Amino acid sequence: MVNFALERKALTFDASLQADSDASSGWTLVWSDEFDGDSLDLSKWEHEVNCWGGGNGEQQCYTDRAENTVVSDGKLNVIARREDFTGPDNVDGNLNSVTTLPYTSARLRTMNKGDWKYGRFEVKAKLPYGQGSWTGIWMLPTDWVYGGWAASGEIDIVEAVNLKTQSDEAGAVEGELEARVHGTLHYGKAWPENVYSGAEYKLPGGANPADDYHVYAVEWQQGEIRWYVDGVHYATQRESGWYSQYVDSDGDLINAPGSAPYDQAFHMLLNLAVGGAWAGNVNDTGIDESVFPQTLAIDYVRVYECSVSPETGAGCGTISQDAELVEGHQPPEIPDPIDNFGQGAVFDLYIDNLYKGLAYNSYNPDGAISYQEVAVDGRGTVLEISKTGATGNLYFEYSPRVDLGLWQEYGELVFDLNVSSREESSELLVKLDSGWPAVSDYAVPLPELSMWQQVRIPVADLLAGGNRFSPGNFADIRDIINPFVIEPTGVMNLQLDNVRFEYSLANADTAVIFDDNLHAPFEYLHYVANGSVDMEIVAAAETGHGDVAQMSFNTNEAVVYFQGKQDKSGTPLQLDVSEFSVLEFDLKVVSDPRENRDFMVKMDCGNPCGSGDYPIAAPEIGVWTSYQIAIADLVNHAGSSLDVTKVDTPLVIFPAWGNQQGVVMQVDNVRLVKDGDVALPPVPPSPVVVSQELALYQEQVAQHWSLWDCCANAAVSEMVDGTRGNVINVDFFGPSGTVSGLIAEVEHDLTGITGGTLEFDLKLVTPANDASALMLLKVEGKNGSAAQLALAASVEGQAPAVGAWQHYTFNLADLAALGLELSEMDKVLIFPEWGKAQGAVYQLDNVKLLP
Repeated sequence: MVNFALERKALTFDASLQADSDASSGWTLVWSDEFDGDSLDLSKWEHEVNCWGGGNGEQQCYTDRAENTVVSDGKLNVIARREDFTGPDNVDGNLNSVTTLPYTSARLRTMNKGDWKYGRFEVKAKLPYGQGSWTGIWMLPTDWVYGGWAASGEIDIVEAVNLKTQSDEAGAVEGELEARVHGTLHYGKAWPENVYSGAEYKLPGGANPADDYHVYAVEWQQGEIRWYVDGVHYATQRESGWYSQYVDSDGDLINAPGSAPYDQAFHMLLNLAVGGAWAGNVNDTGIDESVFPQTLAIDYVRVYECSVSPETGAGCGTISQDAELVEGHQPPEIPDPIDNFGQGAVFDLYIDNLYKGLAYNSYNPDGAISYQEVAVDGRGTVLEISKTGATGNLYFEYSPRVDLGLWQEYGELVFDLNVSSREESSELLVKLDSGWPAVSDYAVPLPELSMWQQVRIPVADLLAGGNRFSPGNFADIRDIINPFVIEPTGVMNLQLDNVRFEYSLANADTAVIFDDNLHAPFEYLHYVANGSVDMEIVAAAETGHGDVAQMSFNTNEAVVYFQGKQDKSGTPLQLDVSEFSVLEFDLKVVSDPRENRDFMVKMDCGNPCGSGDYPIAAPEIGVWTSYQIAIADLVNHAGSSLDVTKVDTPLVIFPAWGNQQGVVMQVDNVRLVKDGDVALPPVPPSPVVVSQELALYQEQVAQHWSLWDCCANAAVSEMVDGTRGNVINVDFFGPSGTVSGLIAEVEHDLTGITGGTLEFDLKLVTPANDASALMLLKVEGKNGSAAQLALAASVEGQAPAVGAWQHYTFNLADLAALGLELSEMDKVLIFPEWGKAQGAVYQLDNVKLLP
């Protein structure tokens, strides 16, 4: 506020018109698609093609087919259809991994063809209806400056689900139909620590968005975004209610400045999804197959720039004081890295340089200790230490003192050591120091001279040794001033690298995860798709249980889990549990109103790696029940991909997904046990190095190999041939594309037989219905490399003849030249051309790799 003296004078100024606009509001049209032609304008739009499910468990495959995207009569029609379809199961559209889903639809985007920062974004559309329909007219960042979704933001111009079904809005009466549209922002941190905020709107007079066209828009200016329907301004969000937190180049979590993440260019997306985490779990729930096909009809898409202030977008808006100001969210406090010193998933002390907050210091009364940082080929910078006498040490000092109690149970002090010279009598001590004489030391086994070796010292063992120079004294792990002291007892020259504290379960016979309290490095967490789960540690009602973990489900879509701490990048700590044979826990269900009382557990190793949902027997309500689950059973569970050498979440526990509301349960005594009477879980084998003849199939499948079909459109089995004995039989019964043959659980390294061959015998029993279908060989690597060619391109040069066994030879060098990485080979696949296989049957025998 500026106060002026009261004095009547003329206000004079010069003005010049910099730009003109047809719109009195100041908005200037800069991009549009009126859909006046008979096909999609690919200079403005591109299709995303995948069956990824949007990360929400949606049930559609997005295609670029004419059946799903139709431009006619001045309209764009995005059509969702009920039809099984097979395609890539990943967002990148990589066909090396595919899945089949029961619906098709389309998702269009303007990325790198239309990208804008600030403006008015307007779409005139008629929305689809029915249970399972999910409209998205929205925007994503083109360059993910602040990290993965949703740290870099998302702007939803309009979303609607399940229009014209029974409304589940609070206060809705029987027969009142769903008619809400939603405008939303997603932001915060990378998933799953993202948040969202927004508002909903209903058309006046009880109109439904599925009955006619309406204009949906956002006006986006620096620090503010507004939502409109048919010109009615119904919601506003401001930068005071959004934020972005991301990991910077130094590995630190920071707050993005200014109005981030909405200070970067975004592009527009149009899509019609089916089912998924939102549409499939509200209103009538699930998907009503009978309402499909459904159409999202678009009359036009228009983008305007504010001619008043193009660089900020401000000054052109039509603003209503009646619009809801959405409160949004405030950024959570980021702990000072120094305040959180030593509390992470890994505590780095020296990796190329001394960790932030630490300082070098030494006890060096005779000047015998010297040190410097030097460059070493292949290692970067290492710490070099020289001692020329009997007295003195070097230490990493943290003068504020730090509580490292979390590391006492499962922590290890780890570092790389290279001793270049020493007196024969010299030892090397490592110490934890709480201030003399409260010190504990440990004698390090010394490696051969001039040979790098990793040293691992359990923190519990280091503490237990006490102070050899002042017996009876020990370091206090909760009050450490010097977290690393290195002391040669005599003359020695050495180098150190990668000094850190890590968690390991290798030294525990029973690894306790939770009993009365959490045991580091494990945390008690949850994931909620919608609704909420109330989680707390409470005193058990029963003697002998102390404090327990309680979880109350106010949702049908949540899981609760015990997971390793996350590192700075947000990745949970992975631990090797291959020496443990049993997962144990106690479960009490306090309340369960469900008719079907199904419960599940999982063990995960980083999505999508995990055991899959493993059912457990429902306990009697109100009674503590103990469970012992063989980890080998989790590994061998149908659909499991669990790798026990890198488990990040030893226990996920939840009432069955989609049926959880009202369940209250308590968990206690979660632990992993080394039980000698129970078989250890299988550990993934190392790569198989092939140096001599190897039969992948001859009377039986070779070790590590199995019969395989990618897409459930072929039957692959063994049968007995009257003259050959056992052979593989492949019957392509399905109409969709598929590839079939042999797959290995581990890659095979063929570099030792590069000059060799892949050979097999094949009989085409029945040709494909499509006479033009070529029979193909495809050899793949675990890393995604591959070589594909027709069987007729074999050394023999023969196409398959119906009813006759024929021998085929392919040079490994030729396969490598076509793109196969020979060190990664894990699949041998034989099939008719994609989409032309139905009706074909072949038999396979004597599949061999020959040097």
